[in-house]
Amino acid sequence: MSDDNIDMDASDQDYDSAQKKEVSTLSSNISEDYIGSAIVRNNVSVGEAVPLWLITFTDVMALMLTFFVLLYSMSVPVEEKWEEISDSFSNRTAMISEGMFRSGSQDAIVIDKISATKALNLDYLTVIVNNLLKANEIEDVVLFQSDKGLIVSIPSDFLFKSGGDQINLEGKKMIFTLGEAFSRVKNRIEIVGHTDPNPIKEGSSSKYKSNWELSLARSASLSVMLKDAGYKRDITIKGFASARYDELSSDISQEDRYNLSRRVDIIFMKDSGLILE
Repeated sequence: MSDDNIDMDASDQDYDSAQKKEVSTLSSNISEDYIGSAIVRNNVSVGEAVPLWLITFTDVMALMLTFFVLLYSMSVPVEEKWEEISDSFSNRTAMISEGMFRSGSQDAIVIDKISATKALNLDYLTVIVNNLLKANEIEDVVLFQSDKGLIVSIPSDFLFKSGGDQINLEGKKMIFTLGEAFSRVKNRIEIVGHTDPNPIKEGSSSKYKSNWELSLARSASLSVMLKDAGYKRDITIKGFASARYDELSSDISQEDRYNLSRRVDIIFMKDSGLILE
C-alpha cells in the first residue's frame, strides 16, 4: 500500500472522530437545555420523584368509588317488583286486622269480648233440668234464664239448717240426682250464696259472724257436693249475702222476700270457660 493511501485513511478517521464528538456535545447540550427548561416550567427539582404510596392510594380510591357505585345500583329496586311486594304485605296485614276474633277498640276493651268456646244451648239445658226436677218430684227449686245464664235457685232451708253450712240428707239426695246429669254438661258453673238482711245474732249456733261469711261457706259446700256427684270442671263460688235483697219487687210481702233471699243459686253460663287461642 502507498503512503498516499495511508494518509487518506488517517484523515478520514480523524474526521469521523471529530464529527462524533461534535454530535455528542450537541446532544448533551440539548438534554441539559430540555431538562433545565422543564425544571423552570414545573418549578420542581430534578431529585424529587412521585412517592409509591400515592399510586396505591389512588388505586384504592378508584376501587372504592367503583364499589359504592355498584352498591347504589343494587339499592334501587325495580319499580314493578317493589309494588308486588308492597301489595302482598298490605293484603296480609288486612287479613290479620280483619280476623274473626276481635278484642274491641283500645279504649273499650272489656272482659266479655274475650272469645270462649260455646257449650250446651241454654234452652236445651233448661228442658233437661226441668224434666229432671219433675221426674224426681222436686218442687221447691226455681228454674229461669237471665242475661247471665240459666239459674237453678235452691232455697237454703231445703239444703241447710238455720245458720249452718252443712248440707242435710234431703239436700244431698237432690244434689246427687242433679249432679249425675250435670257431669255431662260442658257449661261453666258459678254458685252464689244469698241470705236475708237480718244479721246473725250473737250467741246463735252459727259459727259465722256475718251473713257474707255464711253465704260464701254455703256456696263452697254445694260446690264440693257437685264435684262429688261427678261434675269435673272448675266451679266459681261467690257469697252475696243480702246484697241482692233490694232487687226484689216491693210488691212482694216481706216474709216472701225473706224466703226468696235465703237461697243458693247454681248458674250455668253460656260458655265452657275455655279460652280460644
